[in-house]
Amino acid sequence: MTTETTPQTAGLPRHSESGMHTRAINSAAGVLLAAMQQGRQTPAGLAIALDAACLLNSPEHAAEDAALRAERHTTNEALSDAAEQLRADRDRIAELEAELYTAQAHGRTLLEQRNAHAHELLKLRPALHAAQARVVELEARLAEYERPADEDPIAFTLTPAADQLAETGGDQ
Repeated sequence: MTTETTPQTAGLPRHSESGMHTRAINSAAGVLLAAMQQGRQTPAGLAIALDAACLLNSPEHAAEDAALRAERHTTNEALSDAAEQLRADRDRIAELEAELYTAQAHGRTLLEQRNAHAHELLKLRPALHAAQARVVELEARLAEYERPADEDPIAFTLTPAADQLAETGGDQ
C-alpha cells in the first residue's frame, strides 16, 4: 500500500492527492499492520487497535481533549500557586507561634517575679507588725520619762523609722 504525495513547502501539513493527511494515514496503517501481525483480523479487533492508539478521535473529541488539556494546565498552575501560598502561610504561622511562645514565656517570667515579691512581702508583714508594735511599746515607755523624746537616743533613732513605716503602711 503506497500513497502518492505532492511536493509541499516546509511548515505546511502533508496532504495526499485526495486531501487526506498522509501522516495520520501512515499512523493508522502502521497500527493496523501491527494489529494484523498480532493476529487481529476482525473489524472489531482492528478498531480496538485504532482506538488504543487514539486514532479514532472525532473533531469534537479532539476539541474536547484540547480543552481538557488546557484546563488541566490551568488547574495545575492554580494548584502550584495554592501550594506556594500554603507554604508561605505555614511559615507565617510558625513565625507567629514563635512570637507567641516568646511573649508567653516573658509573661510567665513577669508573673513569677510578681508572685515571688508578693510571697516575700507576705513573709515580711509579720516582722513589720512586730516592729511597729515594738515602736509603740518603746514610745509608751519613753513617754513615762520626763525628758523630751528628742533627747532620748533610742527614741531619736526609732522615731523616723516608725514615721516612715506609718507613711508607707508597711508596704516595703
